[in-house]
Amino acid sequence: MKFSDFSQFFSLLSPAILLAGVIIGWSSRKSIDDLHKNLTLYLFLMLCVDASARIMGKLGNNFIVLLVYSLIELCFFLHLYNRYLFKKTNKVFLGIGIIGIVYIIGEIVYFFVLNDMEFRQFQPYSKVVDNFIIVTMALAFYLERINNFKDLNWNNFRLNTLFLIFFTITLIIFLPFNFLINEKSGIQFYFFHINIVLIIMLYSYLTFSIWKNARKPKNLNYKGTTK
Repeated sequence: MKFSDFSQFFSLLSPAILLAGVIIGWSSRKSIDDLHKNLTLYLFLMLCVDASARIMGKLGNNFIVLLVYSLIELCFFLHLYNRYLFKKTNKVFLGIGIIGIVYIIGEIVYFFVLNDMEFRQFQPYSKVVDNFIIVTMALAFYLERINNFKDLNWNNFRLNTLFLIFFTITLIIFLPFNFLINEKSGIQFYFFHINIVLIIMLYSYLTFSIWKNARKPKNLNYKGTTK
């Protein structure tokens, strides 16, 4: 099998997993907890972003999707951590997140409203800002739990660890974004495919987690908001 065949396979696998996760989550919405309902929403949002990127790619330049993707992702994870993972709303990260959101919106306006952007001039930091804030929230989650040895919610630990690993690696990938675009050796395709594989692993785990949560016996008083 050629490299191009692998590329085509992975590009189709990602939306397929997203669609499966959304279907499982929607069909199980009455039996999954609130956390996994939100993870289903995340998969749905990512499916919409994926579809938008493909459509705009056919029409021309789809770089704006990367910035919109970063904006949606940061907003979602600010909500997820403050609502379900942190013990209580963290005002510090809420403030940092709002600053990050304003910055990403500023980049969208700068690149796509105020300027006529050329392909090789596109050097956004929105994805870096998005990933950095999520990584720091993931680390803060561990620090918060260190002082609470009675916390036995290991599902949240696994989920947080997944987010920490995924967003740390993608942060490293997106730091040299401009260099990767302008590199003529083709090395950028290896970086982008590493990113695709990581995305597939993330979506697969979230889909499995939703499916597994739907099969668990539920406490009638449990709403999935235990932190």
